[in-house]
Amino acid sequence: MTTSVYLSNNTINAVVGIGGKKIHVKRVCSVEIPEGSLINGIITNEADLSDQLKEFWAQNKLPKKDVALVINSSQLVLKTLTLPKANDKKIREVLPMEFGDVSDQKDPILDYMLESADKKTISVHAVMTDRSFVQGYLNLFKELGIKISSISVARTCRNKLLGTLKQVRGKVCVIHMIDGTSISSMLWVDGKSVYATQRRVFCEPGTTQFGLELARLVNNIQQFAITQQIHEKIETVYLAGTQGDEFKIYRDAMTEAGTEGTCELLQPEKHIRMPKGMEQEYSKYLAELGNMIHVKQDINLVVPAKKKVKNKEAGPKVWKRYVIPPIVFLVGCGAAAGVLLFQEHQRRQELQELNDYINDPSNIEQCTQADTVQSQIAELSGKIAQIQWVEGCVLSYPYMNSSVVQELQNCAAVQAVELEIQSYKAQDGALSMDARAEEVTMINQFIDMLEDTGIFDDVQYSGYSFDETSLLYTINVNCYLSEQAGR
Repeated sequence: MTTSVYLSNNTINAVVGIGGKKIHVKRVCSVEIPEGSLINGIITNEADLSDQLKEFWAQNKLPKKDVALVINSSQLVLKTLTLPKANDKKIREVLPMEFGDVSDQKDPILDYMLESADKKTISVHAVMTDRSFVQGYLNLFKELGIKISSISVARTCRNKLLGTLKQVRGKVCVIHMIDGTSISSMLWVDGKSVYATQRRVFCEPGTTQFGLELARLVNNIQQFAITQQIHEKIETVYLAGTQGDEFKIYRDAMTEAGTEGTCELLQPEKHIRMPKGMEQEYSKYLAELGNMIHVKQDINLVVPAKKKVKNKEAGPKVWKRYVIPPIVFLVGCGAAAGVLLFQEHQRRQELQELNDYINDPSNIEQCTQADTVQSQIAELSGKIAQIQWVEGCVLSYPYMNSSVVQELQNCAAVQAVELEIQSYKAQDGALSMDARAEEVTMINQFIDMLEDTGIFDDVQYSGYSFDETSLLYTINVNCYLSEQAGR
């Protein structure tokens, strides 16, 4: 029996059942948690998260052994690689070189999942992260008495599950996986994920506006497909993590936005047995269910995280172990017996000299002066540390300079949008501006370009207004500059 657990920013999900090629789910547990203890897969408040997990385990009486954890975080660097066919040892030797352009971790660990293979090449999903990131999860669960048997990646777990579904087999489709205000999107072509992205939207789930955001994501994926020379049209957009009236709202909104292909729910299939009455909710747990599918070579970050560097020195030979030590011992005893009296005499003389040196008044005065200087050095070191901390805080603020303004003007010029900056708050990097254009779509495309510049952590906007005098649509856009903006 396996307990597959997934932690998102505001929920804890657990699926208990038997995995393999077929999945038999016994129980499904889920609870909402306050935001702040876990952000983007990073533990930000360990004490609160520990309390929430402890309560969740106790209320649902979950097993504390064979717990398979799924993580979704930007701390996990993912790559899909095509490599010459080789054994596991050779593949692991190549992985660090493949991540050489993005490796900034102090103590990186790597693992991979085999996706497909032919006579000459293999395709793998590889992941790299820092050992301390994984060790943080292991320590957290260990303190709760929970044994983590494996840690995998949400995206690869979903890939495993989707690869077993007849519904998407042989199709060119987009799959939206909805988790609160977070949307994980995937372009699925001929049984493989060729593109994946994740975005958090700032509108209420279950609304038409949320459905329009889904349509915009489909449009972005279509543009990517064109650049990758994928000429087949997207046949279907599948939605996971939603159902009922909410699904109908999203489907109607996407249809009105002109999204190509049909919009359908991701349906359960025979090899996935859910508890009675929960069949329609199974798509909320794609990562957890995929984590229960067994493949020959899968990602398990527990193994490299716990792996220690082996001692490369060869052990001593038998004759070195059993012959040399007794000989050395006998020779040492004989030599020691001859020199012990001489050494004792020397030590007594040295001890007297040390006592004379310690009790010398001039040496005592110098020691006092040294203690005073040491205290002054410690005080100065504290002040330097404070100055460095203040400097780091100042440097962490974004720069609202001409390069940022120029980037805004470039985006506005491309979409024929009139731009007027209203205000800027340096303390939180909040930039407010009005965008005007003849058509609403121009403003939408302008906002998309702002999000793609990389200089904003967040882009928010309000509803549209129309000026009958100038015949222009106006929208107020509130942006939050990223730490690297203007540098």
